Amino acid sequence: MAYLEVCLALLGLALLVYKWSTATFRNFETRNLPYEKPWPFFGNVAASALQRISLQKQLTEFYLRTRHHKVVGFFNLRKAYVQLNDPELIKKVCVKDFDHFPNHHFILTTNERLLNDMINVMKDQRWKRMRNTMTPVFTAAKMRNMFTLMNESFAECLQHLHKSSDLEVDVKLLFNKLSSDVIATTAFGLKVNSFENPENEFYSVGQELIFSRGIQFFKFTLSALMPKVFTLFNMKIFDGKKVDYFVSLVVDAMKLREQQNITRPDMIQLMMEAKKESENNWTDDEIVAQCFIFFFAAFDNNSNLICIAAYELLQNPDIQQRLYEEILETREALKGGSLTYDAVQKMPYMDMVISETLRKWTLAPSTDRVCSKDYTLTDTDGTKLFDFEVGDRVTIPIAGLHGDDRYFPEPRKFDPERFSEEQKNDLVPYTYIPFGAGPRSCIANRFAHMQAKGMLYHLLLNFKVEASPRTLKDMWEEARSFSLTPRSGLYMRLVPRE
Repeated sequence: MAYLEVCLALLGLALLVYKWSTATFRNFETRNLPYEKPWPFFGNVAASALQRISLQKQLTEFYLRTRHHKVVGFFNLRKAYVQLNDPELIKKVCVKDFDHFPNHHFILTTNERLLNDMINVMKDQRWKRMRNTMTPVFTAAKMRNMFTLMNESFAECLQHLHKSSDLEVDVKLLFNKLSSDVIATTAFGLKVNSFENPENEFYSVGQELIFSRGIQFFKFTLSALMPKVFTLFNMKIFDGKKVDYFVSLVVDAMKLREQQNITRPDMIQLMMEAKKESENNWTDDEIVAQCFIFFFAAFDNNSNLICIAAYELLQNPDIQQRLYEEILETREALKGGSLTYDAVQKMPYMDMVISETLRKWTLAPSTDRVCSKDYTLTDTDGTKLFDFEVGDRVTIPIAGLHGDDRYFPEPRKFDPERFSEEQKNDLVPYTYIPFGAGPRSCIANRFAHMQAKGMLYHLLLNFKVEASPRTLKDMWEEARSFSLTPRSGLYMRLVPRE
């Protein structure tokens, strides 16, 4: 009898859990919006959440199946989103009627130190004030100065490669170290060399905070899926000691610079200057949080961008050769001097290669907005498409748009010519948005371009990139979950130039 009672209790519990996991899934049925049947717990992202495919591939395939609908329902885990598949509607929501959709939806529910002070999480006027404070940090003039710091990290990376006897390289590991060093020097005012000292604290701590893998990924998913349970048990996504390490780095550096009148062209210095010039009394935590999000936004993304650009160049040797020839012309123009920000900006084919990399392998497969006041979305002819209510979440399928053959013929083909002077004006507005769109687009896009172009310049100047026996045949199929580059490594052969 007791056995039967236990079985019935477990069955009842399982039914309750199932009901909870699907409780939000009738949202669009009652509002007459088309949607695909979601999976319990995982919604429309089951395959990527279970790490069977990449999130980018999953979102692209969902978009391609539903693009005949200008507006469609989408479930990210249990959360309901309204997906906009039409570029004109994206322009409306992100730009024209921005005041109805001014904020991002932060998928995590946590009160951990720094997380709610990051600019991408800030809302309304608080976000606007921080955006105004940070905008001068990323001007061309400031990037010009910061590029000198990057050059030092590039040189250390090359020195390491020239010393190596085995030039079949896992470029993901290589560029992770580079990305860590670049962020350490440009954002945290810290000089490290992860090639000479791979166990350095900054790199080690940073690796443990990336939430696209391991226990961090599990905690991230749990927080998004069951925020109340996460909060009830006072769970944390990040190790508080690791967060405190980053806080101490920035706060101690600011104090030292003020006491000793030290100036350095990095983000800490720029934030200190911006804080003084701003009328807002930003706290130390609010300042540190911007360096912290800089770490998360730049570490994996910038490393992936360089890796994937190199991967495409080895797959397309004619493109690699043309880029190499432009690099030689740039070196000649520098007349023996170091690479500069301005020289990089004058490399049109380099820009075309990076732009096409970001199109085919966009680093952020989607972006989002939250409705702040009721809004009726209409088509260009005035036809009503959907009535938004306060709190409704919007998702914009960046990867889907970039993979749509109506806008980019043969979308899986790597073709930098799409971004040539002759062709780029033919691009349909709001179909190419690798850094988002409107006032809430990524503020650091210039930094990402600068780092990728600078490293590719030095890499191709010194090495020819070729396939090795361990080079992936098809990264699109191999990638899993959030990350585009597989955990098994991204191996290539770097052949020294004569």
